[in-house]
Amino acid sequence: MNIERQETGALTATLKLKLEPADYLPSVDKELKEQRRKAALPGFRPGQVPMAIIRKRVGKSVLVNEVERLIDSNLRGYIEENKLRLLGQPLPGSGEDTNNWDEPGELNFSYDVGFAPAVEVEMDPKLGVELPLVNVDDAMVDQEVEAMRRRHGKLVDADIAGAKDMVIGDLIELEEDGTIKAGGLMNRTTVTVEDLKDEETRNLFIGRAAGDSVTVDPHRISRDHDDLAKMLNTDHDAVHDLNGNMLFRIAEIKHMEPIEVGAALFERVFGEGAVADEAEFRTKVKEGLEGMFRNDGERIFKREVIKALAAKARLELPDAFLKRWISMTSEQPIEEDRLEGEYPDYAESLRRQLVEDRIVEKYGLEAKGEEIGEFAARHIAGQFAQYGLPAPEEDRLREMAGRMLADRKQVTDMRNTIVERKLITHFKAMLSPKEKRMSMDEFINLARTA
Repeated sequence: MNIERQETGALTATLKLKLEPADYLPSVDKELKEQRRKAALPGFRPGQVPMAIIRKRVGKSVLVNEVERLIDSNLRGYIEENKLRLLGQPLPGSGEDTNNWDEPGELNFSYDVGFAPAVEVEMDPKLGVELPLVNVDDAMVDQEVEAMRRRHGKLVDADIAGAKDMVIGDLIELEEDGTIKAGGLMNRTTVTVEDLKDEETRNLFIGRAAGDSVTVDPHRISRDHDDLAKMLNTDHDAVHDLNGNMLFRIAEIKHMEPIEVGAALFERVFGEGAVADEAEFRTKVKEGLEGMFRNDGERIFKREVIKALAAKARLELPDAFLKRWISMTSEQPIEEDRLEGEYPDYAESLRRQLVEDRIVEKYGLEAKGEEIGEFAARHIAGQFAQYGLPAPEEDRLREMAGRMLADRKQVTDMRNTIVERKLITHFKAMLSPKEKRMSMDEFINLARTA
């Protein structure tokens, strides 16, 4: 197979592939012989079906499969050998297919590719990106302590449902006239009143007692279709047609009785002997909040550094190619107006990712295999510590970490976390950012800014 590269723009090219019969016929003939060996047709002994019949029945499909395999393997080999940094994947050329598949000889194909631009970044201490930090006040500590009290409290029976109670009952499908639908959906489920989004729906449950019934829109007591399907113990598709109200027949009401602020709470949150009194407990809670917001602030800082570096780099992209690639690879058809409207955000995100990837490459910030293994072990030990439990024995810890490392998604998540921490450490060392103190609301608004 011969591959020629023709430049079509600063960041685009067309790869022209030429296949001679010698490239594909040996494999095609071999597969046809195998098909003949396995063929069983009336009037012929097994393996004795004439090759002409085999070629007529499956010849073209065998040829197409072999050609597609050759194109795929040779394209990948060419890209790797020439170290091409592509965006998206090669797209079939837009020209008409002139190959004769009935009497194949020389076969010609073209694929359009888009290249990633060259990225050069320099860490400038004058970049001016600040490290945002939250001023943790007493009100925030009070709120966190109350959340801890509820988290470590106990469920008790209640006569009347309050704003923070759990209501357990049967969710029952109704007919249009409000009567119970025979053979309809029905399942015992739980509604946490506090989690309901709108006040009108919350008020339907507040003040109710066991034995009461509430007519409610099921979509207002669930997060989404998947959540509603779980509540009704059915599949996702079954809940799409639920447009009317359902009956919620209350069976039980549970109230979370918060644990008292004292030794039992101190031990459950921080472990035995870690806290002596309430003042020390509040201090440690405040430190925990400050640490959490510092971590979040460092992620915002990293995002803003990447954003600033991308703005300075002013990277050009093969826009027309990328729009075509998005359109061709989208799971659902995408209208041109929508594509044009959403593309600027996509392009900006891509520019930032290219800058980040270049920094990781330039400064050697990749996540190494042993680092991922160590991260998995620390993560597991940390989960045990959250519940005041000692880390598992080394053999058990290694076994649990091994299961994490066998999960591709978890490995990707761990790798991304390690790289993120390395980037943050690198940026802080290179830029020495000033800390910027702010309120919780200001911090949330900053975090929501793209």
